[in-house]
Amino acid sequence: MTLIKQLAVVLVSFTLFAVSTVSAKPFSPKKPIELIIPAGQGGGADEIARLVQGVIEKNDYASKPVIPINKKGGSGGEAMTYVKKKNGDVHTLMITLNNVLTTPTNQPELGIDFFNDFTPLARLITDTFLVWIATEGKNTAGINTFDEFIAKAKGGSLVMGGTGKMSEDELLLGMMRGQFGFDAKYVPYSGGGAVAKGLVGGESDFTLNNPSEQMGFYQSGDSKALVMMTPERNPAFPEVPSSYELGYPDLEYYMMRAFMAPAGIDAEVRDYYTGLLHTVYWDSEFQSFNIDDGKLMSWLEGYGLKDFLAVEYDKHSVIIENFK
Repeated sequence: MTLIKQLAVVLVSFTLFAVSTVSAKPFSPKKPIELIIPAGQGGGADEIARLVQGVIEKNDYASKPVIPINKKGGSGGEAMTYVKKKNGDVHTLMITLNNVLTTPTNQPELGIDFFNDFTPLARLITDTFLVWIATEGKNTAGINTFDEFIAKAKGGSLVMGGTGKMSEDELLLGMMRGQFGFDAKYVPYSGGGAVAKGLVGGESDFTLNNPSEQMGFYQSGDSKALVMMTPERNPAFPEVPSSYELGYPDLEYYMMRAFMAPAGIDAEVRDYYTGLLHTVYWDSEFQSFNIDDGKLMSWLEGYGLKDFLAVEYDKHSVIIENFK
């Protein structure tokens, strides 16, 4: 082979290597990332989404900014429809809660199938539920225990504030109706923050809020928790008994705080965002805030997350069917 031919082969080989190297460059966002929140401002999902955004921005964990966007309509249906239409978009994320399991079932006209319309990335947190009353509530003043609350609820019609029509809040109320034989009027709000304000403002008698949504009012003494729907007491609320402790194990219930991307993204995009969320999860600020707030840190990704979602979907389908 002549020298010229040898140089030509080397040049071609180098060019192919260079092209291969460029194509193998790992994914990185090229523009701001939309973080869609399927609930109103001030609720648990909104708080976690904005905490994630703040931790990323503060520590430069991403090359482009994350922009939280609330789409609260239709019990999260507006947000899910928006993200479904973003198929293949590598600059869109959505924080998900249990309404991703309930809203598609309650609103089949949306045509949402989260198994095929979204790409599950990771679950960061399992949130808990507590029964809350206003400390000086018109119909609940003087109540200090969950059993006292049940007795009051059986004796008259109370009003419960919750997040959206046929949301997990209303389904939980249905579970309590069946277990304790009392009824209550359900009033839907746009999000957990509005529910919390409605309680202390006298618009409702009780709520089933997550810890973060009531934490400010709890710390100020304007509201109090009667039971946490968990097997054990939570260190953030040491004086609040668990549902198991009171002999009501069927009251156990949780809210997931997970993240999804649209369907149709490549594996490298999925892995990038999963890795980004994993970095946020282990950030000391993120850990401390959520543990102090009574949340359960519960990282889950990949096939484990998909299996979890499948089990939870079946569980919620049964709850919805029994509610009807």
